[in-house]
Amino acid sequence: MKALRELKKWFPTGTAEGERAILEEAFIYIDEFDEVIEPPRGSPHLLIGRKGSGKTAVIDFSETVIERHGIPVIKLSPTDIDTSIITDDSSTGEMNKIFLDALILSICKKLSEKSIGWFDSDFYTMYSAAVEAGVRSPDIWGRVGKFFSSIAKGPTKIDLNSSFPHLTSATRSEIGGAVERALQGETVHIFIDDTDQVSNPDKPGHLNRIWSLLLAVRLLAEKIPQIKAVISLRTEVWERLKRDQAGQRDQTDHFSSLVVEMPGGNEHVEEIILRRLQLAAGRLAIAGDPYNPFFEGSAARAPGSNEARSWKHLLSVRSRGRPRDTIQLINALAKRAIQAKAPKITEKHFRDEMPGFSKKIVEQFAVETSGECPTAVEILRTFTRNAFNDSGYSMTSEHAFQHCLTLLTRFGITLYGIPLKHNDVAAFQIWSFLYISGVLSARASDSRTKNGFRHLDPMQDLTLVSKSRWNDLQKLMWELNTVYRDYMTNISDDIEASIGLAVKVKARESKRIRKK
Repeated sequence: MKALRELKKWFPTGTAEGERAILEEAFIYIDEFDEVIEPPRGSPHLLIGRKGSGKTAVIDFSETVIERHGIPVIKLSPTDIDTSIITDDSSTGEMNKIFLDALILSICKKLSEKSIGWFDSDFYTMYSAAVEAGVRSPDIWGRVGKFFSSIAKGPTKIDLNSSFPHLTSATRSEIGGAVERALQGETVHIFIDDTDQVSNPDKPGHLNRIWSLLLAVRLLAEKIPQIKAVISLRTEVWERLKRDQAGQRDQTDHFSSLVVEMPGGNEHVEEIILRRLQLAAGRLAIAGDPYNPFFEGSAARAPGSNEARSWKHLLSVRSRGRPRDTIQLINALAKRAIQAKAPKITEKHFRDEMPGFSKKIVEQFAVETSGECPTAVEILRTFTRNAFNDSGYSMTSEHAFQHCLTLLTRFGITLYGIPLKHNDVAAFQIWSFLYISGVLSARASDSRTKNGFRHLDPMQDLTLVSKSRWNDLQKLMWELNTVYRDYMTNISDDIEASIGLAVKVKARESKRIRKK
């Protein structure tokens, strides 16, 4: 079990907090790091990715690198930015002003907490008093600029070998090149994580709060050239900002060129699994296939399947393209094997674990989509085996459309704060939501691939599921995401087992009557 305990160290919990302990050794987001630490002059970078895609890991690693080079760096979360005076009636102009004031004050507060000689308490007192009084001196930007100029620092030459001893030599070399290109001149770096939490996206007009924060950060970067800012945002929220009819859609073009997208997909997840398995095997001084010390055999069967698949495939397809999902799964498998006092993870452990893990993913999905669609799980639960008209959990586009149309007659559905009516437009909206959120995946024929098909990335074609694209849709097949199938198989089994009324079986009458 020594091997499995070592495995757990490299696949902790999947949360940002659990990842920090192994961040330097397991870090693979070199391309994203390279872009993030060098936003263009006068503008922030937007780090866009799904929940669990690694945005916080990139920010935490960037913060560490910049700080070790002696440059002031601050990481903020929405809880650090006090916008309590914003009301549902606040205009965009009012929100922009509130966010700008709150942003500057929160930066000052963070600097004071670090207590390493960067903070000017006189400036904080002056600006805080001006905000409270609702007035600013005519030279306010000059004074703000002077303050940031006084704390900005250039990079200190450091030895990357001693500062980052756990990095591989290749990674260290790439980071050194990125740092040399990006960290030039005197700067102050600001990272704002989980930006979508400044609003309640399901409430009308609340997306404007996110726009106000983005605009406030951009204004700060424009006015103060020493500031280098990065803002993280969930993919789903960014796509809503771009489509929001009542928001600041005119700003989308200005920010689109500033987007840094987190990688996704099964291949990326496989790369992360391999890196961590190699690290774990290395600690055990075991060479060869890094799967071998931890998994029994080269392949296994999923619940309800007789087809053996490689461990790499089984683990990656149950990730929703998100590293966090797979990290949590491998952690759970290691725990189960340890509890069974087994030396390795076996097919039985996998088959026993998947129904419960699949249910946990459904629960996470419910939380993630509660703002966009409160009935998302109820919709998911309608995709039982009988809902599909092709082998496995697959269906044609016509069948998918009809299923979504029928849903509107079964229960009320609210999407993005708007109750849907029973019509074709609403059916396409539900279908599009399921596609973009990763519940349904689109499969296109492709003779160039080994299996004769490929899966489409919804982020590359957000308008695919729409009435105007019906001809394109008819060429596709649709299937339920693999990670949800184990959960839906249990739901299907329960439904099939409960057909009919629960009538008690009458006890047989005794054939003999006891004589008195």
